[in-house]
Amino acid sequence: MPEEIKEEVVNNAEKQPDELIKLLRLSLDRNEEILKISRDIKTYMRWQNIWGTLRLILILGPIILGFIYLPPLIDQYIESYKSLLQ
Repeated sequence: MPEEIKEEVVNNAEKQPDELIKLLRLSLDRNEEILKISRDIKTYMRWQNIWGTLRLILILGPIILGFIYLPPLIDQYIESYKSLLQ
């Protein structure tokens, strides 16, 4: 079956070389467009990953720092209120 298709393509190519060249150029142009679009998409996805990571750092950073630095301050305030209540 593939041999028959191959022979048919070769026969058609011999009959219509100008049309074949035209189709190949059209295919090449479309492939270049697809390549450009895929590069744009890849760049967009890279920036989305970068901004997503920065957003995560901006949200989790202060929370983590708060857990580290706030307990001693809270303990100081609790101690001062305990002295007032006694």
